[in-house]
Order: sequence, then C-alpha cells, then structure tokens
Amino acid sequence: MKLALIGPKFSGKTTVFNALTGANVELSDFSGAGREHSREVAVPDPRLERLARDWKPKKVTPARVEFLDLPAYGGSEKFFGDARQQEALVRVVRAFGGDAVPHPKDRIDWRADLEDLETDFVLQDLAMVERRVEKLQQTTKRGPSYKAYKDEVAELETLLRVKPALEDGVPLKRTLNPEEQEKLSGFRFLTLKPTLTLVNIGDEDDPAAFDLPPVPEQLDDVDDVILAIRGRLEAELAQLDDEDRAVFLADFGLSEPLRERVIRLSYALLGQQSFLTGGPKEVRAWTVRRGATAVEAARVIHSDIARGFIRAEVVSWSDYVACGSWKAAKEAKKMRLEGKDYVMQDGDVVEFRHGA
Repeated sequence: MKLALIGPKFSGKTTVFNALTGANVELSDFSGAGREHSREVAVPDPRLERLARDWKPKKVTPARVEFLDLPAYGGSEKFFGDARQQEALVRVVRAFGGDAVPHPKDRIDWRADLEDLETDFVLQDLAMVERRVEKLQQTTKRGPSYKAYKDEVAELETLLRVKPALEDGVPLKRTLNPEEQEKLSGFRFLTLKPTLTLVNIGDEDDPAAFDLPPVPEQLDDVDDVILAIRGRLEAELAQLDDEDRAVFLADFGLSEPLRERVIRLSYALLGQQSFLTGGPKEVRAWTVRRGATAVEAARVIHSDIARGFIRAEVVSWSDYVACGSWKAAKEAKKMRLEGKDYVMQDGDVVEFRHGA
C-alpha cells in the first residue's frame, strides 16, 4: 500500500513525512521545492506478537506501508501526474503561524489552501473528461458494428452526466456511484481518490479549537477524513525510543503516535484488511482488500498457491484468542475448511493447502 503526501509550500508536509516514517529528512532552505522522498514502515499489529508467542518463529514479518513525500504542490503537470499514480492522498495544509516560515500567499488559512487544491483537482479531471468525451463522440459515430460500441456508449453517457457537476466544482466522488467509480478507475481521476487531510497546527494549539468534523466510527463508506495534528511535535516524538515516546504521548494527551492513526485510517479509506499466517519459520501479516476471496488472498502470498488452491484452513481471530493457539483451536473444532469463494475477514489466521 502506498500513500502520497501532498501539500502547499511551507505546510510542514516533509515534517509530517518524518513523523510518519521516523525519517530525518532535512528541511534545508525552506524552498518547498525539495526532492521526492519515500520510505516503508511496518504496520503496527499486536496480533503478530500473540501469534509469535504460540509459534516461536524464526522471523516475524509485519505488513508494510510506503509513504511518498511528493515535492510541494505548485500546480505543475508533473505534480498532477505524480498524484494520479497514487492509491490514496494524504493532504497536509497549514494552520500554524510563524514569521520564520512565511506562507507563499501571506495568509494562514488552511481551508483556503484546501479549496485551492480541490479546485485544481476538479479542473484537471474536467479537462480529462472533456478530452475523453471528444474521443468517444467520434468513435461511437461508427455505430454498433464494432465490439466496444456498447461499452463506449455507456461510458460516454456517464461522462456527459458528470461533466456539468465538474464544471460546477463538484468532485467526481460526489456524483459517481461505486459501480461507476470502478468502471472509470483506469483514468485515475484525482477527485476519486480516497483522501486523508491533516491540518498541521502549532505545538501549543488545541485541536478542538479548529472545529473539524469528527472521524466517523465506521469508515466503510467514507472517502475523506480530516484530522488536526501537531506535525513538528509528532516528528520529534518519532525520533524517541518506545519508552520515552509513551511518556511524551501521555503528557500531550495523545493515545497513539501519528503513524498509527494515519495507517489505521488509510486501511479503512482504501478498504484494506489483514490476514495472518503462522508457522515455525515465519509469522506474517498480509494486506488484502475487504471482500477478497480465499483464492485472492492466496495469490497475495504466491501465484502458485492460488493456482493449485485446494482449501483454506481458517481460524477467526476471536476464536484463536479464545482457544489460545492454532493447535487448541483445531482441537476445539474452531478451525474451518473454506473453499476458493470464502470471503476473508480481518484477522483470519489461515493455512492454505495447495497442489504442486
């Protein structure tokens, strides 16, 4: 899973990247132009520790997330092209003051910065829709004699329907249903991407003072979340060892580091979940989309396992904890035999049986 950080110059975006990854990328001359940085981090998952106590494996391998720090937003074609390639976007906007780092537009207004970015994204998608509509209007003139005619007519109708909404500044995710979004996913429209917005406040600021919408308890149907964060403070915390970090988190009233909050929300926004495998060689977490079948999960591990799939031996996480081990779960008849079409659940502990 890859998440790209984007934001205007002097928003603290690279500071947030350091907070998320534990990196120490220097903020050299405050130019905001910078280079692109990327770093993988382990996904925190206490379930792996529980499995490791059972299996005592040689290796424990968590799932991983890659954070990409794109150069500061400036409305260039390269920026928009880079943003289109990402699975999800983490937008960083500035709400902290400070004369030492002046805002390019001489203002501290995170809502205005966000509106500028959203407007440019809508305009970029509108331009892409207009180009595609023009092409489809030409190709569909050939009539129903060619294979793609019906699909292209349906696509053209959809694009003509959403074009006026884009002209009015409405993102595509507000006008397309999930089925339509899936059909148009190949275009990588910017206003269809799951988005997490981080409002970067000062170290002494109170997040409650920014009147942000609460994060929903259920994120299954949510594609935008906004959080207030203290970016510089979180970056400093990321450099501490676990014991010292826990003390400072408590002092600042934080229940967990920024990295854990962002990863958990990103999994939800992207519709991802984890399943687990165990054995004496390795205990491991694997990332798979919600709704994935057993054979799709097997393919995440290796295509040969999916090709030779026989069955999946599955213990739900709650049953695993209740029984205490894989062996005990089997003895208690909590291990189920599932076929290719079984829909995986978060935390399933699985052993795949497959032919050569």
